[in-house]
This record gives sequence, C-alpha cells and structure tokens, in this order.
Amino acid sequence: MKLRNRYLLHAGAALASILALAVASPAAAQGKDDLWEHSSKMEMPGMPMAMPAQVNRVCVSKNRKDEDLIPTRDNCRVVDSKRTGNRVTYRMECAGSEPSVIVGDLTFGNNTYEGQMRMTLTKTNDTMNMALSGKRVGDCTAPAR
Repeated sequence: MKLRNRYLLHAGAALASILALAVASPAAAQGKDDLWEHSSKMEMPGMPMAMPAQVNRVCVSKNRKDEDLIPTRDNCRVVDSKRTGNRVTYRMECAGSEPSVIVGDLTFGNNTYEGQMRMTLTKTNDTMNMALSGKRVGDCTAPAR
C-alpha cells in the first residue's frame, strides 16, 4: 500500500504538470492563438486498473517553441529535446525528495498530437507511464509571458 501511495503522489504531480503544459489557463473563445484540448491517461505497473483519462483545455501561443509543449513541473529541467520532422522527443531530470527522470515524445498531425511519457523514480526504479493526446478545438488569446 505504501508503494501505491508513492505512485499516486508522483502521479498527481506529473498529471498536474501535464495539464498545465507550460502555459496558462484557457482564455476567451476568440483570438489569435490556439485552444487545445489535452488528454492524459496514466498507467502504473502493479496497479490492477488504469486511472481514468484527465482532460483539460489550454490556450497556447502560435509563436511557441517546441520546448513550450514539453510538460514541466517544479524541480525539473529539460536536459535534452529534439525535433525530427513532426516528432519531438525530450528528457527531463527532476530533483527534490523523490528525484526522477522523465522521457517522452510527442508526434504531431494536422491540429492533433499523440505521445507518451515515462517517469522513473531514481531511488527505486519504479515507473509510471502516461499516454498523451491533444487536438486543436478553437481560437483563444494566450496571456503574455
């Protein structure tokens, strides 16, 4: 049970960072930027049931960099990212009381993307996998950075 609680704690933090996607909350329905609907579904080895998918809408600037699409969280830094065609791969290292390594990739289509992320806790080698997807659902105005 203790291991499951540790997974849930880290899963919650990772899920919150995925949903934030390095940008602010959705703004007005009209504007010059892109309103995306993001979905993430977490799967953890040893858990009998996958957690339900989480869906969130986020306004993303049209002038974004690839790194802006990489889900970040406190105490983490992107140590490598690369775009090859329509695919972005990345690696992050996270510090803190439960250090971890996160490896992921995103493949973009026409106003859509699919991807995956794998988080490994450095101390225990426990892992958590997330399936990611998104689609552009409209226009918005992203807040200034």
